[in-house]
Amino acid sequence: MFDNRHWDVWRPYSPPIPIYVDIDRVLPTDEPPQREVSARVAKYGLDLSGRMPARQRAWHRLTDGRWIASVEVPVETDGQWMFLDFIASAEAVALREESDTMPDRPSNRWGQPKRF
Repeated sequence: MFDNRHWDVWRPYSPPIPIYVDIDRVLPTDEPPQREVSARVAKYGLDLSGRMPARQRAWHRLTDGRWIASVEVPVETDGQWMFLDFIASAEAVALREESDTMPDRPSNRWGQPKRF
């Protein structure tokens, strides 16, 4: 579908590159956090805030010329890892050192991420 002729609109990374993503820019909210939540929500809910380690899969160009990043963010909940896929503005991502470890996304026998 895409090849080198589309480098001006799509720049994939294989393997994905290590980054930080500012979740507060990706998911902005004007509402104050709810302080009282059930024990179940506290245990199984996702903690998405601040600057989080992630992997960037690609840059995508918008029709107005801006670039957005396709990112994968691992989030731990109750000892299990979930992998969330986001689109983030260029201002919301920053390179991080490769030495920071992250869990690997499970894959199927063809090497593609598992679909749950």
